[in-house]
Amino acid sequence: MATFLTDLMIEQAKQLINENPKLEGFVPGEGSLTPKFVLVSEAPGAKEAELSYGFQGPAGRELNRWLELLGVTRDEIYMTGAVRARPFDETNGRKRDRKPSRAEIADFAPLLDFELSQLPDNTLLVPLGNTGLQRLLGNRLTITKIHGDLIKSPVLEYHLATKKYLPSKRVYPILPLFHPSYSRRFPSKRPLIDADLAVLKELL
Repeated sequence: MATFLTDLMIEQAKQLINENPKLEGFVPGEGSLTPKFVLVSEAPGAKEAELSYGFQGPAGRELNRWLELLGVTRDEIYMTGAVRARPFDETNGRKRDRKPSRAEIADFAPLLDFELSQLPDNTLLVPLGNTGLQRLLGNRLTITKIHGDLIKSPVLEYHLATKKYLPSKRVYPILPLFHPSYSRRFPSKRPLIDADLAVLKELL
């Protein structure tokens, strides 16, 4: 599968990861360059960091179920995220996943901004969970309030000179969804998630 990122961007990202002792692995955005939709997730987990591909662990199996319901393959979408390396903490020699920090999200923001700028017009963005959603639309929104609602909006772009996020000039269609790991942790929520997927299928 292809990526929008250039070799230089990838090398710079890997250098950034090497300088952060609480990040590991590197997962570039990948998929179709003319995707049916774009998944914007939080960050890789252990399996993704090991293999350098997105959604390879248990959440990946749930994503595969989603795609089967939608009648779409991984080759037809693009998968990216707010952070491209696994954020982890370590206790007694054991690593565990953690949420990325604001600084880490800002460090990787130029990669996501570039990818979104390369998309064909009206490509649907599908942020997964609060981190993906808030990276695009800001912290005032939560996934529990707007999941499954189609929004047309600019997205936040990070400006290195000011170290601030500002709205993009471009407007995107956006359909926020719960993260696949959410439906794994809370099986009772699957009917709600499948209802959101039905909305996505209708849009496709």
